[in-house]
Amino acid sequence: MTSPTHNPTITPPIAVVAGTTAAATGLITRLADRGHTVGHVDPGTAVDPRASFDAAFDVVAEQIGVPEVVVLAHLDPAAATAGPLIELDPETWDAAGERSIRVALQLLQAAHRHLPDGGRVVVVLPSVATIGVPGLVPMCTAVEAIRVMAKVAARRWGGRGITVNVVLVPLDAFLGEATPAGAAVPSLGLASLGERDALDDAAGLVLMLAGPDGTALTGATLGADAGTVMVP
Repeated sequence: MTSPTHNPTITPPIAVVAGTTAAATGLITRLADRGHTVGHVDPGTAVDPRASFDAAFDVVAEQIGVPEVVVLAHLDPAAATAGPLIELDPETWDAAGERSIRVALQLLQAAHRHLPDGGRVVVVLPSVATIGVPGLVPMCTAVEAIRVMAKVAARRWGGRGITVNVVLVPLDAFLGEATPAGAAVPSLGLASLGERDALDDAAGLVLMLAGPDGTALTGATLGADAGTVMVP
């Protein structure tokens, strides 16, 4: 497939949010409020995810136009299961951890095939891997693997002018009501900037990264948590 050339005059650009998490749902609303035309891709449980995602991107392109920004905000629902590492069997590990990594890989591949040159990818993840959360080892593993995958994609896709950045939000903002009760998130003290809407801040960062000046940043990890976790 031949990618069209990115048109920087469209502001804010057409965006696609991929995911079924509370973060995905919240970002769709908040990006629309900021003027984006927003489409949605549901990762679901397709037998052939690659074909399913390609078809979903094609549908979005037909409905609202070629997306110029892809926001990935997805973890498999099984990742929200809390429990001791020593009790995990291979099937549970795969469902709670590796499945999310595979879906992220397939979503990134689909984004690369469907984005125009100069497009933007923003991967929204919970900050669990940065701080470490007892009982959520599979999720922490998946999140960090996806974050590193995004950095590799950023380096590789720069030749097409595609930027790939990561935005971290608190776990409860990412999962909403699906946040596992058994997960003891370590307290890092009060947020430096006080109480804020993490998803609203994340949408603002997406808008910034999608704008004309966003071409200057790729492979970065940014925090939308009011200064609670400060990634070095």
